[in-house]
Amino acid sequence: MTTRRKLLISGATLMTFALTLPAMAHHGWGTFDTRHAFYVAGALTRVRWGNPHSEAVLRLEPAAMPGNWLQRPLPQGASERDGRLTMASARPYTGPHKELELVLAGPDWMARWGLKRPLQTGEKIEAVGFLSAGEADRLRPVMFWLSDGQGIWQQLTAFPQQPEPAPAR
Repeated sequence: MTTRRKLLISGATLMTFALTLPAMAHHGWGTFDTRHAFYVAGALTRVRWGNPHSEAVLRLEPAAMPGNWLQRPLPQGASERDGRLTMASARPYTGPHKELELVLAGPDWMARWGLKRPLQTGEKIEAVGFLSAGEADRLRPVMFWLSDGQGIWQQLTAFPQQPEPAPAR
């Protein structure tokens, strides 16, 4: 086989792989540490609503775990098992960041899970999710709640690791 032909085949293989990366990256939990869930609350300072996923920046307010946290109803469409494991794993975020970038599902999935409108800058939410393993200022919520109490589920695929229970409160 000629060197030119090898390069063409290698290039085509690499290009095919590269085109599949965005699809794999935004559907799985592989880049997030799903062993420890974090509870956050605050106001959204920026929202980008669109595909392949939406994003928002949450200005964090000091937040302790809400009373009756483990009895809170799960959002519509939630996996009972993964939802309860995530809730039991949640601890208040105490990291160094004053804001976290939230990685959210796309608008079509949001609508399927009950959110039929874009989130708005200034809107207050509560969320529980997992921090990025590589970027400590990124959180991917498994679920979040609007100020009126409506919960929104955010999980399409299995976690790479089962959430571990939080230390006793």
